[in-house]
Amino acid sequence: RVIDRGEVDFAKEFSIPFPSQVFLTLLGLPLDELDRFLTMKDGIIRPDHVTGKGYGSKAAQDYQQEIADSVYDYFDKMLDLREKERRDDLLSLFLDAEVEGDSLTRNDILDICFLFLIAGLDTVTATLDCMYAFLAQHPEHRRQLVEDPSLIPNAIEEMLRWETPVMGIARVAVQDTEVGGCPVHAGDQIMVMIGSANTDEAEYPDGEVVRWDRDVNPHIAFGGGIHRCLGSHLARMELRVALREWHKR
Repeated sequence: RVIDRGEVDFAKEFSIPFPSQVFLTLLGLPLDELDRFLTMKDGIIRPDHVTGKGYGSKAAQDYQQEIADSVYDYFDKMLDLREKERRDDLLSLFLDAEVEGDSLTRNDILDICFLFLIAGLDTVTATLDCMYAFLAQHPEHRRQLVEDPSLIPNAIEEMLRWETPVMGIARVAVQDTEVGGCPVHAGDQIMVMIGSANTDEAEYPDGEVVRWDRDVNPHIAFGGGIHRCLGSHLARMELRVALREWHKR
């Protein structure tokens, strides 16, 4: 829709709808449900923006709960349809899946669908926004991707490291410890700043420099350990396709 026009509102017309359209396709839902998906996503993630009330306010919380309930109701209805007729999609897969010999319960599946909605849409949008903003401001880096598309996978990893879209993750300490001279007690809520870790000069002597030729790039933009992002492979695929097809033109 934007190619012939020669200009684009990048967020509105590309980075926001793209990951949601991918999810609709994977879940076997019609693309004309895009607006509903975006409304549900924003209602959960940024109810303060939608309502115009402060985050944590009663109005924002009430709206967030209303949207959350609607998400469960929506997917419950979709699963009822798949119970009657299986298709080649994730919803059908969930209904037939087993974990260590046990089938997923309806509540299990609904929880998974809810998690997909809040975890896999806004993050890819934010990542695309960060990456394209960098490329728009650094034409020499963008030109390298146009001339040599084989650099795109490395470029994605480097931009994920340099400007980590999900900057921090909340955790609860399970034991008393000390981090950088700061005491941490069991039960304390802590915020792990993975964005800072990804430019840590002890790990990256030139961490503020964006290089497509960084052979070893142990960034933790997708977290690590048992909590590593489940959707990291899908996210990488979406980013690679987006940058490849965009720069072809």
